[in-house]
Amino acid sequence: MFALLLVVKHFDMIELTAEIPFLWRLGAESIEGYCSVSMIVPCPPETEIKDLTIKTSVLSLSSDSIRSEKEETLEWNQEDISLFLKLVNQKQLANKQRISDTVRIDLTDPAIIDIIHIVAAAGFGVAFTSYGLLKESNGLYPLHRCEIGALASLNTIIGFRPCVVVDIEDDDVVCVLLEGIDLQATDEYDSLIRHDLLLTKRGDILHPEFAETKAKPETAVLH
Repeated sequence: MFALLLVVKHFDMIELTAEIPFLWRLGAESIEGYCSVSMIVPCPPETEIKDLTIKTSVLSLSSDSIRSEKEETLEWNQEDISLFLKLVNQKQLANKQRISDTVRIDLTDPAIIDIIHIVAAAGFGVAFTSYGLLKESNGLYPLHRCEIGALASLNTIIGFRPCVVVDIEDDDVVCVLLEGIDLQATDEYDSLIRHDLLLTKRGDILHPEFAETKAKPETAVLH
């Protein structure tokens, strides 16, 4: 059991326990078969604060056209919560904050909003194949530990790019990109953008310090 301390405004705080769930809302998109993904935090009536909505850039591929035409609300599953807490703890350690049983979350913090984007991508995004997009390491670089939530680098054909490992199955690894890849010079894709998913191999996962630039969180709409 863990407690979440949610900062709604700079001077107003409410405490959320595990009894108040984080939700995903899948909304109809103009793109056929796709749904937009937003995070919803239902606030208790006594707070007199409206439910919080954070829109993400992630599009979910619906299982059928009917589902993509109407709104759907889903509760975060255990994988969503686990990945979210791992990334929040990493942020706190990077800022030299003490890890405690109560997780303090400021939903106005761009870094926290970016973590929500990553979790949404991991749960709903469609993974692109990395074929032709990555350089072969050939033992030139030391491999990085491959675990869910780990920050890492990928050696792409246009340079190192930062990512987060979000799924592992045998030798296959799915990463969320933390920086876009301009691929206009290739015939595969026009480009991959921040928070796109990439299917790679364990041998492609390198230490995060190889990335050429540190990714900065993008803004997201908070209602």
